[in-house]
Amino acid sequence: MDHETEHIWILMARKLSGEASAAELAELELLLLQNPQETYSLEIMQDIWKSKPATNPQFSENSYQELLVRMHQLGLDADHFPQENIITRSGEKDVVNSKRKYFVSGIIITAIGIIFTSLFLFSKKSPQKDKPALAFTSEIVTKNGSKTNLVLPDGTNVFLNAGSKITYDKNYGNGSREINLVGEAYFDVVKNPAKPFIIHTPTINIRVLGTAFNVRCYPEEKNTETSLIRGSLEVSFKEGREKIILKPSEKLIVNNREISDSRAQVAEKSKVSSKHVFELSHVGLLPQDNTVIETSWVYNRLVFSSETFEEIASKMEKWYGVNIRFDNEELKNKKFTGVFEKETIYEALDAIQITTEFSYDEKDGTIILSK
Repeated sequence: MDHETEHIWILMARKLSGEASAAELAELELLLLQNPQETYSLEIMQDIWKSKPATNPQFSENSYQELLVRMHQLGLDADHFPQENIITRSGEKDVVNSKRKYFVSGIIITAIGIIFTSLFLFSKKSPQKDKPALAFTSEIVTKNGSKTNLVLPDGTNVFLNAGSKITYDKNYGNGSREINLVGEAYFDVVKNPAKPFIIHTPTINIRVLGTAFNVRCYPEEKNTETSLIRGSLEVSFKEGREKIILKPSEKLIVNNREISDSRAQVAEKSKVSSKHVFELSHVGLLPQDNTVIETSWVYNRLVFSSETFEEIASKMEKWYGVNIRFDNEELKNKKFTGVFEKETIYEALDAIQITTEFSYDEKDGTIILSK
């Protein structure tokens, strides 16, 4: 912990407690501009400080999880705190034990105290030159049935869909801006030509300067999709094929299975055709209000546009946090179009039954679809 970082955290504490002078507030603002990686920490602490756990338990739970990430970055032992993912979708009605509410809020306050105490103690220790610094990694995960919104240290806004994960190291925003993504996320990237924003997925890398776009790259799904809303971005393949530049409203669909099948050929340096590996198309729009289908999930809308029942079931599993199994292979290929917002999983299935004959039942926590 260097002296400047320690000083930033001391000024943060004085600001939150209302004891900072005008000069100290101005100094903190300047230091945060010079050290953008600390801005996210301040935002988390401000949210925690102002939160009211008795009336907003879910916010306290989410802030608690974010605080654990920060404690891990500082090298503090947080293993004795519960690590479950409890970020939930807006409007979702979860039952939270009242004792848990107060326990979490208490842990948050205690953890803040631990952080500041540890910063003071660390500043008194002499540096160990023989041991290299540890590169801690921040990880944000959402379970099926949940999603979250976060701001990266450089100010980039990220919406993370259900069953997804992003990771980035502690140097994010300094020398580079690189993250790893598994699942689906919508990005509104802060422009910085000197530090391109790069996303690594299992099949492609995406490089941008400042733009808004959606990436869907679930490992179990057939395709990886990149949908550009505004700006421009460059997509490159892991195997070194040609780079693709996307324009606004364009969509790149990469066939994950074809990519996997061609890896052996690439390793042998044989010629691999791009045919069937990817295709360029355009984002879809709902006719009634021109909503972009690919980003509708950000606005709590589950949209299907001529998709197979198998694809729809995969999205429903993540959206509702359920397990779905087909007892009839023919059903998987049936196609549907529809929009769901506040409907339950059963109401959505009832709506699909209007156009296709099938039945469903629930057994041992799994919804079974049959003919």
